[in-house]
Amino acid sequence: MKLNEGSRLTRRAVLSGVASGALVVADRAFGQAVNGLTASNGNPPSAPSDSTVDTFHGVNIPDPYRPLEDSSRADVKAWIDAQDVRTRALIDSLPIRKQLHDFMNAALDYPRTTVPARYGRRYFTLFSEGLDDQRSAGVQEHPGGPRKTLIDANALSSDGTVAIQSIFPDRPGTKVAYLLSEAGSDRETMRVRDVETGQDLPDVLAWCKHTTVAWSRDGYSFYYSRYPGDNDPADWNRRGQIVCLHRLGEPQSADRVIFRQTDARDYYFQVASSIDADLLKIVARVGTSEKAGYFVAPLHDASQIVEIFPIGSAGFYPIANVGPTHYAITNLDAPKWRLVRIDQSDPKPDRWHTVIAESEAPLNSAAVFNSKLVVKHYQDVNQRVAIHDLSGKHLSTVDLGGFESVSFGRHFRDDDHLLLEVNDYKQASRIEWLDLETGKPSLFRPSAAKHNLADVVVQQIFVTSKDGARVPMTLIRQRDIQLDGSNRTMLNAYGGFGYALWPYYSDKIAAWVRMGGVYALASIRGGGEYGQPWHDGGRRTHKQASFDDFIASAEWLMANGYTRPDRLGINGASNGGLLVLAAMLQRPELFGAVVSAVPVTDMLRFTKFTFGINWIPEYGNPQANEADFKALFAYSPLHNIRKGVKYPPLLVLTADNDDRVAPAHSYKFVATLQALSPESTVYLGVERRAGHSEGNALGKSINRECDTLAFLCDRLGGAMQELPKISRSFD
Repeated sequence: MKLNEGSRLTRRAVLSGVASGALVVADRAFGQAVNGLTASNGNPPSAPSDSTVDTFHGVNIPDPYRPLEDSSRADVKAWIDAQDVRTRALIDSLPIRKQLHDFMNAALDYPRTTVPARYGRRYFTLFSEGLDDQRSAGVQEHPGGPRKTLIDANALSSDGTVAIQSIFPDRPGTKVAYLLSEAGSDRETMRVRDVETGQDLPDVLAWCKHTTVAWSRDGYSFYYSRYPGDNDPADWNRRGQIVCLHRLGEPQSADRVIFRQTDARDYYFQVASSIDADLLKIVARVGTSEKAGYFVAPLHDASQIVEIFPIGSAGFYPIANVGPTHYAITNLDAPKWRLVRIDQSDPKPDRWHTVIAESEAPLNSAAVFNSKLVVKHYQDVNQRVAIHDLSGKHLSTVDLGGFESVSFGRHFRDDDHLLLEVNDYKQASRIEWLDLETGKPSLFRPSAAKHNLADVVVQQIFVTSKDGARVPMTLIRQRDIQLDGSNRTMLNAYGGFGYALWPYYSDKIAAWVRMGGVYALASIRGGGEYGQPWHDGGRRTHKQASFDDFIASAEWLMANGYTRPDRLGINGASNGGLLVLAAMLQRPELFGAVVSAVPVTDMLRFTKFTFGINWIPEYGNPQANEADFKALFAYSPLHNIRKGVKYPPLLVLTADNDDRVAPAHSYKFVATLQALSPESTVYLGVERRAGHSEGNALGKSINRECDTLAFLCDRLGGAMQELPKISRSFD
């Protein structure tokens, strides 16, 4: 994971407190080496480069492929096209690629829907009939009744690249504000549709991104979060959201700004309304930090905003209110989280009442009813649901099967049930009806998927990491797999932002396992599986622990007869893409092939691209904090490629419209690796009119998964079992 051996040794000395002069010399030599190399062995021509050098805390860092950050340049476009043409020629020549595509198309050709959400007398869902590129919005008069298409996503674009990102019905279910994005972008446009007529109102709102909506009582206005636009003062921070009040029928320029933070930090806000209590609720956080603030105001007069909890103090997630009494989940004085009740008139933390105390199993979410609470805890890599009374007393545990993940549907306090979306490794998600009186779930809507993994082995083991940490890993395989060390194995992980990878069904995993492969998912530090300590243990200056956990998981698979280095492939996306590249650079001999999708690779300039500045709470600030810089420089994939080292075959996948992780991260890394290690096999694939993940057309997502599996199958070798044939008809 180093630039070259000379800079590797010097960097270690700097991190130990030795003067940085030698590092400046070494990195200058690195820049000259990169600029002097040309691609060979059939690689495309060398990428456009220049002599850019940045200085961080007295250390000069060359950035020779800075031109690749500007994809509008003709020479950059030509380089990207040449890379992609080469990659497509390889992937499309693999016979397994078509077989995978046929399997994935057949496996996904079934109707899917979100949990019905009640507004007034109507129920709203997002749904797909099968291979639709995007989900449409539907409405029903009761949850099990016929569904009418409210917004047809198939009619929004000719190529399936316009997505309905979110819908926000008003309280009586008569109007819906909805957000559209194009080509996988996080940027959104808001429109409003009348449910009765099925027609859009004239309102069109721009500057939306990660936007939420809170309707007022009258249904003719709503509050929403957005970024500053052309009509807002020029001195406002363009990367921090504001909250506005919009009245239907008026132009966006007439919207009134009712909430903003005046300092220059990168705030974003989530808004919601409580009609019964006449409350506007605002959750405010800086970037991706879990340390959220909470504010409330009367819906009819949002100028009277009151702070319930300050921004930046601790993890805080409000979940419900009963009049002026608020329920929230917090890690204040509880690293594994607790459920508290807060009196709006006296919200100081020392006046909070703990309803569900912290326990060894981290608390994740809760639903509040008139006399009961439904609470979800984490338990290793599983989730368990229980029913409590309002004092917190445990009443019953909900039996949902084995390994599963659970999402709560929208509910009201006086409901006698709660709809649950339940997912597991063996079958696609189903919807369960939880009776609050009996505590018993019953199947409300089964999965309509035509394929499952009911006959495979799902096993959880624990790996001992470098520092002794106990890391859970889930293994999925067919029962007849022999543990002789020869199995083609794919290891995946994420390990960031407190985000946990829970049991879920994936047709990508299904295809891999059906072909005879072993799938392994490591729940490494940086995620949220074990509460705040597990997250903190793998972020900022502790990020190396994530890589150590992942490497230890790979070593366990070999030591226990599952695979060997030439048969072990690693795959990750986004922060997981960063993970697999860092692991590859640190231990290239350990892996047979690598696929990194939409990765973060330039850990010194990530704050300069699109949404990157919001990741400072996770990764640190290399410009402002020297300790962060040293930690980031030590593992940054772009800056830790060693000249002359032969790395495992690598496929880097990105998307030209990714405005969350800029594709320049992928471009610069591939150019550098091809220059410094021409003996390595490196490919770059670029999906057109696509973004990071959410909002991508289904066909493009299938292509990414098929490319990943085809590349790994080809490079890892081993016996290949035939994929099953799936009927495309519905019985």
